[in-house]
Amino acid sequence: MKYKYKPPLKPKVKRIIAIPSTLFLNDPQWLKTVKTGNIARYAAIYRIEDIYIYIDRGEKKNAYFLAYLLRYAETPQYLRKTLFPHHKWLKYAGLIPPLRTPHHPSPEDEFDVEYREGVVIGREGSKIMVDVGLKKPLIVEGNAPLGRRVAVKLGEKPHIVSKNNIPYYWGYNVHVAKSLSRAVSLSKADLKIATSKYGVEITKIYNEFSKRANEASSIFLAFGSKDKGILDMIGADICRKLFDAIINFVPNQGTVTIRTEEAINAVLAIMNVIVR
Repeated sequence: MKYKYKPPLKPKVKRIIAIPSTLFLNDPQWLKTVKTGNIARYAAIYRIEDIYIYIDRGEKKNAYFLAYLLRYAETPQYLRKTLFPHHKWLKYAGLIPPLRTPHHPSPEDEFDVEYREGVVIGREGSKIMVDVGLKKPLIVEGNAPLGRRVAVKLGEKPHIVSKNNIPYYWGYNVHVAKSLSRAVSLSKADLKIATSKYGVEITKIYNEFSKRANEASSIFLAFGSKDKGILDMIGADICRKLFDAIINFVPNQGTVTIRTEEAINAVLAIMNVIVR
């Protein structure tokens, strides 16, 4: 008998992260793919709902590479061949680890959920046919164009539902923004945090920040690049205007620098404890 896991609920406080387009820029494609896959895993582990890739130093191509791989990683395995035609950026896609989230069911360890992701493959009268990765397509109530990815609530009368109405954590969305300030604006977050080793140490403001974070409806966390922190990117004055706080989440670090992917994991782990 297969064990059914209790699915994680959607966070009460929406979690958003922003990463630079120069992330992993000079790495070979296979390593870039591995690292991007790890970012996808961190996002899933800590229930991130939006990832913004902001253009850094005019680097657009790598922004779209990162976005493409992050979207691929977030897509359930049984839908990837349909939604992602063969592309050179997927050459090492097999190195991307599975997310194993509620919307990524697997034969080994399925979450007990009444929803599945699918793609519209046809029509039958007033209803649509949706491939949800089962033996046969479902005939579903609702309206959506061919090829559209949709969420379906299962049951006697399967029907399309909005991702926003699913109570469980249901993956993340990926956006490309022309600048960090644009990403902040598009996120509409009511608590905006820049991460920096030059910021105030989290241990010194823990109680105050915890209260503020849990009262927010959404939190935006911005990360710098490998060779430039956010303060170096946009300057201290602009940073203070753009963000509500600049925080050092890893005080007394034992290395000269912390790589962006390491910072993401560390910061999100701390935020997962702070934000209930």
